[in-house]
Amino acid sequence: MHTRVDITILEKELLELIRQDDKRAFDRIYALYWEKLFLYVVKIIKDEDDAHDIIQDIFVSLWTRRQELEIEGPLNAYLFSAVRFKTLDYIHRSKRKVLLNLIHEEYPEKSSVMEKYSAKELALRINTGIQELPLKMKEVFLLSRNEEMSHKEISKLLSISDKTVKKQISNALKLLRLKLNL
Repeated sequence: MHTRVDITILEKELLELIRQDDKRAFDRIYALYWEKLFLYVVKIIKDEDDAHDIIQDIFVSLWTRRQELEIEGPLNAYLFSAVRFKTLDYIHRSKRKVLLNLIHEEYPEKSSVMEKYSAKELALRINTGIQELPLKMKEVFLLSRNEEMSHKEISKLLSISDKTVKKQISNALKLLRLKLNL
């Protein structure tokens, strides 16, 4: 039986190897965590195909970002956190699809016009909300969302702590939700 310390040491070694483009180390990480992550997502969204896609996205991202990844703490915590955010995004997008489908069923002849209008209106409201954020919060939020930078990358770039980055993004999302009445 491996202890958590043994697993953490193994994870750090495997991460270092994948930074050096070692495909076997990546395959080992995949084998260690794929099933656990998959079962976690299926339990939440109840759709195996979409759960599979979410997990694949996480591992593709892990591989493509392997050079700049700086994971503090256990890898499994990082992976479960990434999966949780990706799953929440999936749920959010799914709700939007359901609403658009309801509009389509209610007003079939107007649905494409309504969808286009709704999407444009939402995009405008989001952009307006982002522009109204405090300057530093807006900068952190845009680096996170538009530039797809990690908290660590943003903290280095702006010379602020990871916690500050996380808090700024969290606050930005809260303000945008309030602004958009979500």
